[in-house]
Amino acid sequence: MIRWVCFDLDDTLFNGTLLVEKARRASIQMMVRYGLPVDEDIALNLLKEIVSEFGSNSENHLDNLMIRLYNDPKIKLSRSEINPNKYVAAGVMGYHREKVKHFKLFKDVVKTLEKLRALDIKTAIITDGSPKKQYEKILRLKLGNLVDEIIISDEVAVRKPNSLLFSLFLDRFNLSGSEVIYVGDRLDKDILPAKTAGMRTVLIHRGTKYDPNLTKKNLGIRPDFHANNLYELFNIIKKLKEEK
Repeated sequence: MIRWVCFDLDDTLFNGTLLVEKARRASIQMMVRYGLPVDEDIALNLLKEIVSEFGSNSENHLDNLMIRLYNDPKIKLSRSEINPNKYVAAGVMGYHREKVKHFKLFKDVVKTLEKLRALDIKTAIITDGSPKKQYEKILRLKLGNLVDEIIISDEVAVRKPNSLLFSLFLDRFNLSGSEVIYVGDRLDKDILPAKTAGMRTVLIHRGTKYDPNLTKKNLGIRPDFHANNLYELFNIIKKLKEEK
């Protein structure tokens, strides 16, 4: 019997890929608008490189961008002439202004969560990242009252793909893995660790950056189920119930 359905956050409940891409470009555009003497595409490519190296949850991307720009011999920024704080502030302003426009849940989320609650199935978000960043997303998306539990990796000092993150959830609520479905968009950081913890797994295909339908990489990892939208969860729950 399925007692809980748990969800990843980014690219599962909302389009984090679209939000981040647009917000990062807006960040660079605002820096250039306020006088940063660097080609927009060059700065954006450097920012993407920094994000790849330091991780998407780092809070110092723009500070590191300015350091890289100062040390790039082809760009030759002068520390005496270019105040980094001014441009980091401009970048933050552009980033936040743009990202607010794209904080929207996928259309199937609210109805799915409401229907699960009506079926007396509890719901949780189990997500990686900085608590401040992830809670900002959750609050802006108005998810707090729609789910029963929120687990953010950095609050328990365990990050995906460590399956301990999922085992901690099971232990907290005295659950067996077979009583829980986990829905995520990534094979490596969602499906694999959740399966290792014994949960039933659903790979959601949102057409975002880690969707294996686009990347053509299955990594040798097989989810229990595939879904193109969250409404398909109800047939999966019914099927699992019939198997018992």
